[in-house]
Amino acid sequence: MEEFVVHLTREYVVSITANSEEDAMELSALYVSGGFDDSIDLVRKKRMFQINHIKPILNEAICIEKFKE
Repeated sequence: MEEFVVHLTREYVVSITANSEEDAMELSALYVSGGFDDSIDLVRKKRMFQINHIKPILNEAICIEKFKE
């Protein structure tokens, strides 16, 4: 068998409660990781936000190459 390097692109639709549009964009980019809410309670309370729902909408392989050591 051969070994390959695959580049993936993933997109999510995120529902977030935040103080502003700017905060919503920044915080969802910072704390949505691999389709999960990666924030901790202390940060959510300090920054006053809550990620409510994460829906994956795209999971696509965009590039592949043979693995080279």
